[in-house]
Amino acid sequence: MTGAGRVEVTGGFLLLVAWLNYLDRSLLVPLALIACGIHELGHIFVIRLMGGAIKGIRITAIGAELILDRPLGYWQEGVSALAGPGMNLLLTMICCNFEKGLVFSGLNLALAVFNLLPVGRLDGGRALHCTMALLAGLGAADWLGSRLDWLCTVGALAAGLFLAGVKGNFTLLLVAFWLLALSFRQNFCWFQQNKPCQRGRKKVQ
Repeated sequence: MTGAGRVEVTGGFLLLVAWLNYLDRSLLVPLALIACGIHELGHIFVIRLMGGAIKGIRITAIGAELILDRPLGYWQEGVSALAGPGMNLLLTMICCNFEKGLVFSGLNLALAVFNLLPVGRLDGGRALHCTMALLAGLGAADWLGSRLDWLCTVGALAAGLFLAGVKGNFTLLLVAFWLLALSFRQNFCWFQQNKPCQRGRKKVQ
């Protein structure tokens, strides 16, 4: 147990880190893990600031999941969702002023921009969903969120296939498959639990 509750690290995460570390020749993996850790600390700090309590943290190959003891309100959840990318953007601005911090700055910027995509399981999608739920109701938020999920996923898949075929770069294609897996998982979770499966928990990269 920790101050944030029970921490569970899955075998998939350990295998992914081991594989990336094997391929890494520039020591980017440790820096990326630090950036991800600070990202999660941003979420945890704001959740606690908003009065939430975290029962546990589950770290998997597709991200970290904070399990809350009770759901947050829409505006509290939206603010806590933006706290992770906000921490990465803050580190980007600080570290870019130092020559030795440029790589870490770039990693934080990439992590922030990726998590701000309007995809339901990412921070940007969750913040947008909460905002729409407050302004137009839950039905409108679900309608817009589902369409943005597939629009972003299909767009990333098309661009990834193009780059893989023309440039031989498979990075974006892997990201697109990751987003596709998130979309299927989110829709299955919605079907199984009859809306919304993320109340009381949050899923981030």
